[in-house]
Amino acid sequence: VKYSSFSTDTAHHNRHGFEAQDVPSWDDATMSHRLAVLDGTTPFDLTYNHVVRSYIELYVTRKREMSSRMLGLAELYFPVFEAALDRHGIPLEMKYLAVVESALNPAARSRAGAVGLWQFMLPTGKMFGLHADSYIDERHDVYKSTEAACRYLKYLYRLYDNWEMAMAAYNCGPGNVNKAIRRSGGRKG
Repeated sequence: VKYSSFSTDTAHHNRHGFEAQDVPSWDDATMSHRLAVLDGTTPFDLTYNHVVRSYIELYVTRKREMSSRMLGLAELYFPVFEAALDRHGIPLEMKYLAVVESALNPAARSRAGAVGLWQFMLPTGKMFGLHADSYIDERHDVYKSTEAACRYLKYLYRLYDNWEMAMAAYNCGPGNVNKAIRRSGGRKG
């Protein structure tokens, strides 16, 4: 049986050979090595430390069901994200920003009022071409919000000339990133 993530056949192992209830575990050397291999293929600086390990353990164990749901949703949304990111010349790894922002839930709404897969605040969404009124809110639209997110990321990259800084500014706002740069004496890294 060819592996399909959409399969409902629970009699077979997943593509890695684990039973459904198995929680794989690797030692620090193996995880550090795997992250180093990934680091060699991405424009982002990836480092392995105790904080990274704690997040890996969080999503592999305590938030396992949520991780499973996101992996399924990734098959639906990532091709849309990758096509838009590629069209805009943005690193494809930025698709994971939507995982952090919304857990791939297009109906997500933050306490602060950010909405959709890419968690746009109303003014930012409007600034990047998303329409919202009492009847429709394009921040929930997968395609339109992804295009707006790409335009916003390109705008932030032009400000900082650095994808990691652009990602940070996307998450907490350029004002907060600028404040952190000033507090660090102008250092951006």
